[in-house]
Amino acid sequence: MSLPIMGMILFPLCFLLWLHPERQIQLVLIGGIFPAAAALILGGICLQPSLVPGLAFLSYVILQKILGARYPGQKEVMYLSGPMIFNGVWAVFGSLVMPRLFHNQVLVWPQKADAAGTQVLLAPSFGNISQDGYLVINIVLMVLAAQYLTRNQIDMKKFYGAFVVASWMVVFICFWQLAARMAGVPFPKEFFYSNTGWAVLDGQMAGPVPRINGSFTEPAACATYLTGVIFSSVWLTLKGYKFRTLKPLIIGSTLALCVTTSTTGFAAVAIGMILLPFMVVATGAARLLGRLGQFAMVGAVVLGMSTLLVVTFVPQVVAGVQKVSADTANKKDTASYKERTQADTDAMTACLETYGLGTGWGSNRSSSLVPGLLASVGIIGCIALLIFDVRLLLTAKTALTVAPGSDYCLVIEGFIAAILGRLIAALTSAPTIGMPDFYMMIAITIAAIARVRMIAPSVNRNAPQSHFEIIS
Repeated sequence: MSLPIMGMILFPLCFLLWLHPERQIQLVLIGGIFPAAAALILGGICLQPSLVPGLAFLSYVILQKILGARYPGQKEVMYLSGPMIFNGVWAVFGSLVMPRLFHNQVLVWPQKADAAGTQVLLAPSFGNISQDGYLVINIVLMVLAAQYLTRNQIDMKKFYGAFVVASWMVVFICFWQLAARMAGVPFPKEFFYSNTGWAVLDGQMAGPVPRINGSFTEPAACATYLTGVIFSSVWLTLKGYKFRTLKPLIIGSTLALCVTTSTTGFAAVAIGMILLPFMVVATGAARLLGRLGQFAMVGAVVLGMSTLLVVTFVPQVVAGVQKVSADTANKKDTASYKERTQADTDAMTACLETYGLGTGWGSNRSSSLVPGLLASVGIIGCIALLIFDVRLLLTAKTALTVAPGSDYCLVIEGFIAAILGRLIAALTSAPTIGMPDFYMMIAITIAAIARVRMIAPSVNRNAPQSHFEIIS
């Protein structure tokens, strides 16, 4: 057993803040940007930094429930979380049954801890146990955090503030690593990359330009997080919310995404740009189309001026951009793309060979999200997740109509945009999304929706007043 520097910071901090669960939630959001670090190493098992405040929060809330505490929005939270809870139960059930039901009948790509470098016949494995553990903790954390946050005296806006702080930290770390790679500035790899269970790809190059992964395991993972930041900051800015440092965050996160040179991030942002006008219309905010045009014009001017400055003062970057563009255009011809495509194809085959039931949670590892879910939890689990998504979006839309201009709206729209950005990125290059901070964002969104539903009958008189302004 060893205690890395991250753990030396988090364990005492969480102990001191144990009586302040809101702070623990904020730490979960901030700790989520350090997936390549470990707070505690037990043999081959590494404790994620975001799990330390997450487990501290769970211990506090579970103790409160044992002592008889009840939260005002429990029923609303259970209704909104129901399909996700069902999916979790089904996933655990499938992880116990499917590897035995289809034992030695289906070929799967095992989890990294069990990896043999090739497909193996389906059988019960340590991956089932470890992945079940993470899933159960994440879902329990999501449900209990959402219930706790329905307390009326909690300021919901401060959690989005923690997300903004975490986002700026990612931007800073990306450029810190860029300076280290290009100019030899000291960069504490031992602090950021202490998780021995992950292969950290921090030395990749795109021609003469280094690929940046920041505090994440690889450039694609960093780009996935930054995609959520860009989606959230752009959407709130378009809707007219005023939040400190939000507009500069658009520029900072976009530049940080560029230095990752990740095809995943570029593709996700491109999809977001295509979807943005439709999202504006679908949310009933068609009046924002004019603002969207102005936003695009300003963005084009800033991009043009930045490009001119870079070409003039740092001409070697042009060769790097050309290299990245060529690699992106020829992505389908690369060995890694073919391997990822084959892994997704094999996942779909495994789903079909198990009659749509899946191979069990933790049995198979794919390259992208949908094939991975189909191979793991099957059609039943995917339908449950789809119902959860639709229910969350429909109730969110109702909440935005009922309490326009409230802090709840900022939280709901900001976190849903961030979740959507990460989901779109995961659809291209992530087998699953299992980080506690992702589930915590869902929890905060559920809590905000539940609180609006609770006050809906008297919202015109009692809706909480915003600490920000809406530009009409």
